[in-house]
Amino acid sequence: MDRYDYIETIMLSLGSKTGINYQLASKEILKVYFEYKKKSYEMPDYYGGDQKNDGWVVEDALFYQVFAPTRLKESLRKEIQNKFATDLEDLIRLVYKEGKWNGEIKEFVFIVNTFDNNLPHDSERFFETKVGELKKKFAIEFEYKVKNSEYFRDLLCELDDIELLKRVSSVLKVKNLIDFNAITESFIIKLILEISGNINEQYMLKTKANTYSRVSSVKKIDINELNEKREEIEEIISRLDIVERAVNSINQEILCAKPFERVIDLVIKKYEKLSREYSGEDLYEVLIDEIIMHTERKRYYYGPAQFLIVYIFDKCDIFEKE
Repeated sequence: MDRYDYIETIMLSLGSKTGINYQLASKEILKVYFEYKKKSYEMPDYYGGDQKNDGWVVEDALFYQVFAPTRLKESLRKEIQNKFATDLEDLIRLVYKEGKWNGEIKEFVFIVNTFDNNLPHDSERFFETKVGELKKKFAIEFEYKVKNSEYFRDLLCELDDIELLKRVSSVLKVKNLIDFNAITESFIIKLILEISGNINEQYMLKTKANTYSRVSSVKKIDINELNEKREEIEEIISRLDIVERAVNSINQEILCAKPFERVIDLVIKKYEKLSREYSGEDLYEVLIDEIIMHTERKRYYYGPAQFLIVYIFDKCDIFEKE
C-alpha cells in the first residue's frame, strides 16, 4: 500500500461522518499533523463546552472551528455564514475580553463538511466583510480561512512518513477498508482524462509529431485476429506519444509509487479474465468497455480508452505476442 491509498481511504471515511463524529475524526488528523510539525495541538472536551474552540495550535495561536451538518440543505450557504459569524465573534470575545486561550488569535480556520460538494459561492464576499468588521470592532489583526474537507487532504499529503498515515487510519478504524483495486480504477479514470486532454490539445494545435518508439510488429495484429481494427490500431500507434505524456503527468501528480504500473497490472487482470470468454476484435472491444465502465460519459471517453489499450497492447503486456 502507498501513501495515496491511505490518504484516499481516510478522506473517504471522513466524508461519511457528520456532527461530532466528523469533529473527532478531524481532531485525529490535526493531532498527528501538528505532532509531525513538532507543535502542540489541543482539542477541548466538547462535553464541557468548547467555548468556541474546536481545537487550537498553542504556539501559533491558530484556532479551528468545525461545522459538520448532518445533511446538506438548500439553506446551507446561509447556515455557514451565520455559524462563521457567531462562532468567530464569540471566540474573539472569549480570547480578548476574558483572556481565554492565551489571549491572542493569529489565525482562524473554519472548516465545513460539505460531503463531496464544493463550498457554496461567496460572490458578495461575506467572510471577508465580516472579518473586516470584527477586526475594526475589536481593534485586532488575524488571518482566516474557510475550507471544506479538502483542507485535511492537503495536510495528509504533507505527511511523508507512511507510518503516520497508518496511525491515522488505525485510529479512525479504516486501515482494513483500503480497496486497492478501487483506488487503481480511479488512476485509470485520471489517466483517461489526461489522454483526452492531450488528444484535444494535439487537435487544436494541429501537431502530429510523434516521439514514441513502437515495440510490437504488424504481425501482432494478425496473430490476435484484429485485422478489421488494423487501420485504427496503426493510426493510434503512430500517435502514442499522447499516452506517454499522460503517463508522465500522472506519475508526477499522484503520491503513490509508480501509479501507471498499477494501472497496467489491473488492465492485465481484466484482460486475463475477459480472454476466457472473448477473443480477437470482441475481446478488444469488451476490454475498452471494461476500462470506461466507471466513467460518467462512456461515449466521450471511448477514444482515450482506445489509446490506453493500444499502448498496453503495443508494450506486449496484453494479447498474444509475435
